Amino acid sequence: MNGALANQCVALYARFSSANQRDASIEDQLRRCAAHVGALGGRVDDEMIFSDAAISGSSLARPAFERMMTFVKKGVIKVVVTEDMSRISRDFADSASVLRELEWAGCRLIGVADGIDTAMGGAKLLFGIKSAMNEAYIDDLRFKTRRGLEGRCRAGFSTGGLPFGYRTESAIAADGREIGRQIVVDAIASAIVRRVFGLYCAGYSYDAIAKLLNAEKVPYARLGKKFRRQGWVASSVRAILHNRAYIGEWTWNRREWRKLPGTNVRRPRARKAEDVITQTYPERRIIDPETWDRVRKRASAVSAKYKGKGGALVAPGNRTQYLLGGLLVCGTCGAAMVITRGTSAAYFVCGDHKKRGTCTNSTLLRDDVAQTAIIDAIRKPLFTPTGVTFLRKKIAERLRTRAQRAEADATERLERLRRTEERIHGLVKFIADGDDSKYVRETLRDLEAQARIDTAAIDEAKRELKSPVRLPTPEALVERARDLEKVLAADPVRAREALRGVFDNGRIEMHPTEDGGYVAKATFLPLAAVGEGDLGERTGDSPAAMPFHVTIPKPPDRRKKRP
Repeated sequence: MNGALANQCVALYARFSSANQRDASIEDQLRRCAAHVGALGGRVDDEMIFSDAAISGSSLARPAFERMMTFVKKGVIKVVVTEDMSRISRDFADSASVLRELEWAGCRLIGVADGIDTAMGGAKLLFGIKSAMNEAYIDDLRFKTRRGLEGRCRAGFSTGGLPFGYRTESAIAADGREIGRQIVVDAIASAIVRRVFGLYCAGYSYDAIAKLLNAEKVPYARLGKKFRRQGWVASSVRAILHNRAYIGEWTWNRREWRKLPGTNVRRPRARKAEDVITQTYPERRIIDPETWDRVRKRASAVSAKYKGKGGALVAPGNRTQYLLGGLLVCGTCGAAMVITRGTSAAYFVCGDHKKRGTCTNSTLLRDDVAQTAIIDAIRKPLFTPTGVTFLRKKIAERLRTRAQRAEADATERLERLRRTEERIHGLVKFIADGDDSKYVRETLRDLEAQARIDTAAIDEAKRELKSPVRLPTPEALVERARDLEKVLAADPVRAREALRGVFDNGRIEMHPTEDGGYVAKATFLPLAAVGEGDLGERTGDSPAAMPFHVTIPKPPDRRKKRP
């Protein structure tokens, strides 16, 4: 039988997106797919059945789907069967990416309901059209959802997350139906909000208010939610003091969330002023206008006093940035270590201990002592003959690997360009035959753009292969290390960025010792330190990565003892 699946490893994939859908939807999809596989003479093992429940198809970040693709990339799965292509993805770009990965792995994709089978001629064209239709469905759904939320907003009902101090309760119509969730003032939380405003008016800073509330174990804004940090912090206090909802002014649709192209990461973006809806609800007012105005006047005065270059808020005398600022984290709790001023020097201390009082690590780390110890430890593997020999060996290995990858990438892109051009010719013929729809035109433009990208990448790969990077001499490596040393000594801002690049994840863990000192632990990336970070030396997974372990003793007490 044509297309038979006998003796092939077949996987089934099913998904539904909403928590309101019934779980049987998954079973229905799998049953239909299994029947199709059986009709083609195949069978499916239980461990090759994958399903994601209540997860949107607009993202590829799905546990079961990612697990299935891992087996595909390893060459275990040879055929993937799903009910239709919208189960795989409703995003056009993601769908194309998945298809490319399946093609590369030699894996066949079958959609039972929409008749797509990548082993058949014309399947890619049909797949592209179907993917465009699936994305159009998501766009339409997004529009209708936003329209519905706008209706809820204009009717005075809740549309989602609420500021601290409010809760929702059912709004019941005359016939007993729930017509929405109305927003009401929460008695307990609103009292905390009033206290925060009162403390600020009394002269307390954001940080002082947070510490006071934590010391009194006052319930905080995100209590019960999945956040690593717990307790009040200055930023949460500031958010309350700047929220106009507490004087009864509510806004909706101030920003939208957009997916970063090529990733599953979403970023906020401000909407146009005319799209923002502002409404006034006196019954939701927690703070009176007089208190609000007093807070605004004090906040403006503080901002004017401590405003530095570019509008950034800084404390007096702290306009130069510390070399290790942002790199050190507490080895006890994982929080960032922050600067605190002593009588004669600057010290680092655990941020959670200072801001929240929730970490037991109160040991101070003198800034200049830590700088000296860490920079000296960086210099050692860069200037010794053994260290230079090690670096040249790793650079040679990386250069060979990069050349091999460049050649393989050029070959892959040539093949992909050939396939893309075939699809373009197919779409042009499709249009010539009378189908001049919007989706076909958009698909054609996307394919032409992909062809241009691949052509440029192929030209760049050819140029790279013609002029490969040479292995640096020992003298050149030592000179590069000296350049790093000069940066560390001359410019604190550039130096901090340089240090961030030579440690995995840009961080150094500081573990306190019993004698009042610290042990610095990190993963050092020596190739990045000598300017070879473009060879892939950016993470601790690199074979050239080295453990970084430095003991920083407690500085001696130089205060004069009284007789």
